[in-house]
Amino acid sequence: MARITDHDSSRIFDAAREWRDQCLVAGKSLLWGDRELWSPSNLQRFKACFIDRPDLSKDKNFEQKFKAQLAAETDDVTRLACELLFVYFLFPTSVGRPRKTGLIREVANWRSLEANDKAPLFDAFDTGIGDPGLVYNTGRPNELTYLARFAIAVADKPESERLELLHDHLRARALLDDLAEAHREEFGRPPQSRHILLFLLFPDDYERIASEGHKARICEAFSEIIEGEKPEDVDDQLKAIRQRLTELLSGRDLDFYWEPLRACWYTDGESETLGALPALHIKQQIVLYGPPGTGKTYQARVIASSLIRQELLKLWGPRRFFSTSDTELSEIIAARTHRVQFHPGYGYEDFVRGLQIAGNGQTEYRDGVLLRLVGEMQREPVEEHKIPVVLILDEMNRADLSKVLGECFSLLEDRDTEVQLGGHDEKPRKVRLPARLYVIGTMNLIDQSLEHVDFALRRRFLWFFRGFSREDFLAVSQKRWSALLEARQLRRDWEKVEAEFEILADRALRLNEIIDGNGYLGSQYEIGHTYFCDVVSFAHRYLMSSEKRRNRVLFNGRGMGLDPVVTLWRYSLAPLLTQYLSGIDSAEREALLTRAASVLLAGQGS
Repeated sequence: MARITDHDSSRIFDAAREWRDQCLVAGKSLLWGDRELWSPSNLQRFKACFIDRPDLSKDKNFEQKFKAQLAAETDDVTRLACELLFVYFLFPTSVGRPRKTGLIREVANWRSLEANDKAPLFDAFDTGIGDPGLVYNTGRPNELTYLARFAIAVADKPESERLELLHDHLRARALLDDLAEAHREEFGRPPQSRHILLFLLFPDDYERIASEGHKARICEAFSEIIEGEKPEDVDDQLKAIRQRLTELLSGRDLDFYWEPLRACWYTDGESETLGALPALHIKQQIVLYGPPGTGKTYQARVIASSLIRQELLKLWGPRRFFSTSDTELSEIIAARTHRVQFHPGYGYEDFVRGLQIAGNGQTEYRDGVLLRLVGEMQREPVEEHKIPVVLILDEMNRADLSKVLGECFSLLEDRDTEVQLGGHDEKPRKVRLPARLYVIGTMNLIDQSLEHVDFALRRRFLWFFRGFSREDFLAVSQKRWSALLEARQLRRDWEKVEAEFEILADRALRLNEIIDGNGYLGSQYEIGHTYFCDVVSFAHRYLMSSEKRRNRVLFNGRGMGLDPVVTLWRYSLAPLLTQYLSGIDSAEREALLTRAASVLLAGQGS
């Protein structure tokens, strides 16, 4: 069943079913008894104030805009707005119950209405289904627009037809697809709510996937296991893949975000249609570039692992692949992933080949990293000749790339040709790069601007920017916190501090927005999420050194930063920014530092 998740989500499905029956079919209320809230007239009034009068200003947040749009409407339209938010919040795990209920309660309070967030229905907010990503949060008005338009399209039908539509997943999908296409034309991107609504309404027929790009990548990774003719629709392909995997992996609970399936297609933080992994399949060479501390090297290893796993799945077939232990797979991947750290002194003789003094005192040509790797690949047993090898060129722009690559530069573009190496060997040396050799480069923009990268080199790679990631910050922080819990160095569960970490994540985003908009800095000076993850260690020290139980860890009740956040600013972030700003006027530098500190420590100054 596709409804399997990491936790008991039965209350979410119960709430979705009640929304379907009470609201979409009967037109009643979800939170306020038998009121006629989801009527065509109320939905049209909501459309008139919210969809037809969008607020595109950039100086106000969502709540301020939403309040102004609803100001002239009736109490019931405000209640309807609360219930639309309730449905919108059913899926995401990236927002905790306090923030979900807090926004609904705030909207209700605008008209002195009471939203009983202690009611059993709100227990659906205790978990969530999955993380739809940052765009789902930042694009809240667009997602609410799509959700309201779906409700309007359903409400315009007779009740008997509404009932049939909402119990027929193909008819519902056709309607959602029509609305999604119109949404894409209007807003320039597809709504994630299309996928979320299909799962909430028909969890046995659809996957818990909110991303169109993720669905496409899963189909690309697993489509070869489908027996017979492949369905045209991506959701039907996913269903066929699940059915086949269920046969092959009998007795396992399957989820595409769990191992062993996840590692075959997923790379952290990607939701766009063309991610780094499929790009590596297409071009064979990619570069992950961005500011320091954004996990580029780690992600390069993850991408390499996923690529090798995908190819092993195709070569071996699913039965052998999934019966191989993860330890054995990890050993194969490690043996076929090679990392080279570039630096200013790294040269052609290190990477390709160069003259070295032999034991007899004579000079001779010796292969560098690249030629040794090519030689190893050529000597492999025949059965391994189709398994990829990945070469990671770490911080590649710290070296002079044209000199390091030499005549092998052209081989990156055409794997079918060979070049003759320079030098005076007795026998001319020719080389070509194997088709199964893939290259992943990483670049820190602060080390050297991309403006200095040769244009001929640019066209040989596909380029992916890696900046601060709110999702990665929270994921890594949770992982570190959980490790301390397992080691019995902490006693407070992650759920009790998650809301405070989300506040820090939001402030980190705002801090980086200031950096991006500063004329002296820009996106290449963003502060990567790994810098902020140090706050976990500071929080651990803060809690362990306390003589009394502390209710809060990162921020007090007024939103002021506590010792862990102050320590993060004072000993990590402030010195980093000071170094970045070392060449500007001291008064301007202090003004920017003061503004940055107020955003992080007090939530002000943005």
